[in-house]
This record gives sequence, C-alpha cells and structure tokens, in this order.
Amino acid sequence: MEAAKDSALLEPMDLVFALGHEIGNLLAATRLHAHLIEAEMTEAELSEVSATIGELSSRMGSLLAQVRPLLSPVPGDVPHVDLVRVLDGVRCGVEESCDARVSVDLDSAAGLPMAAIDPEPLHHILLTSVYQALEESAPTGKVAVSVVERAQSIIFRVDGETEFEADADCALRGRTLLHAVANAILRPRRGQLAIRALGSGHRVELSVPAVRSERE
Repeated sequence: MEAAKDSALLEPMDLVFALGHEIGNLLAATRLHAHLIEAEMTEAELSEVSATIGELSSRMGSLLAQVRPLLSPVPGDVPHVDLVRVLDGVRCGVEESCDARVSVDLDSAAGLPMAAIDPEPLHHILLTSVYQALEESAPTGKVAVSVVERAQSIIFRVDGETEFEADADCALRGRTLLHAVANAILRPRRGQLAIRALGSGHRVELSVPAVRSERE
C-alpha cells in the first residue's frame, strides 16, 4: 500500500494555503457553470448544471471544514463514534445528484466496535475522498464506501473504479493535497490515510483507532 504524501514534512499553514488555492479553483468552476445558465436551456440541461454547482459547493464546504482541525490542537477527550452513524452521515452528505454513483454499505458496520476519533473531520475527509474518486472516474464510474476492523483499528474504505497511478510531480493539488491534509489531521489522532491499487480500480483506506473493550 502506498501512503499519501508525507504531511509530516509540511507546515499546517502550507496546507491551508494550498487548500485556499484548491477552493479558489472550485469556486471558479462554480462561477463558470453559473454563467452557463440561460433562459433557453431545457429542463435536463438546467438540471445537469444545477447538479454540478451543488456538487462543487459541497466539495468546497468539506475542504473548508478541514481548516479548523488542521490549525487546532487535538482534543484531550477523544469522542467515541458509532460506525453506522458515520457511514450514514456520508450517505446523506453526498449531493443527491451523485446518489446513483455512490453506494454506502451500512451493513458492513454491523457488530464492529466504535471508533475513537473526532466525528467532524472524519466526516469531511471521507466526503472529500468520495468526491475525488467520483471526479477521477467521471462521468459514469461508481464509488463504494464500507468499513472493516483490522488489528484494533477501524478502516473506512472508499473504492473507486479508476486505476491508481502515483502523481508524478507530487504538487499540492487534487488527490495529493487532499491526502496530505487528511494525514496531517489523522496522524496526531493515531490515524492514517493510504491508497493502493485494487484490481482495475483503487482503494483509499482511512484508518482510525477502534475503541477497545474493558476486557482488553
């Protein structure tokens, strides 16, 4: 498995500045699609543009939400989060226009322990991973989200249909940036994000600590 870009070598503000640039690009794309709206558009054309604007806005919101955990100390009291609620939050958080392309396996969380992680950054890291996988497999590729337990860790899996290829220049943009930000947030919380090839596609694995029982 190949780990994402080593965020330990980056200052948080470097990542925040790069996030600002990424959000600026998404905002420019949003404005471009807004300018495409015309009175003569068919209902189908208007629906497609509106869906794209909604998806871009959702992506920007999740990127912005990661600035706070990047710049804030790790909480002393780590919350315990229910995995079904985490997966259901991802299912509800993805824009409705993407529903047909995203499957979230709530049943995969059955019987698994809770995770020890702040729920808000976890939610937005998962959402950005889903949107990135959707972008890489556009326009028809599908993304599957599930969870497993492995070696006292909870592993959230985001499977995309495109083959994984390492970024040649490792510039802080796109997938490289999103994964660097995720690791900068997760590693102080005893977690990690990594990506690997999966048959004809790829898998993003987001690892966080499992809540151990009192008997362990």
